[in-house]
Amino acid sequence: MTYYRKRRRELHLQKKDAKHGVFFYSALDTRETNGEDAIPNLISPRVEDIVVDKLTVQRLHDCIKQLTVKEQAIIDGLFFQEKSESMMATEIGISQQLINYRKQKILIKLKKMLNL
Repeated sequence: MTYYRKRRRELHLQKKDAKHGVFFYSALDTRETNGEDAIPNLISPRVEDIVVDKLTVQRLHDCIKQLTVKEQAIIDGLFFQEKSESMMATEIGISQQLINYRKQKILIKLKKMLNL
């Protein structure tokens, strides 16, 4: 009895799949290739994206080198050493609001340098 119930369920699901246009990649299998190989891997990054990212990072580092020493210190502390604006303000001896203002100005300057 259970066998027939499972078999009916299987046939029902197959009809439902056909009605809704469900497609199995195994239908693309040939002697030479596996149908699943035709599925693009969306999880791993594309080589082109990796290269563009590396070039952008290199350009960013070149632009940071063009900043003044004080500006470089602020960028280094906030983004590379992951210090808070309050910590940076205490180290430099100015207010947190002034650190925030300078950070915003520096980021605008970097965007212009990068032509973004």
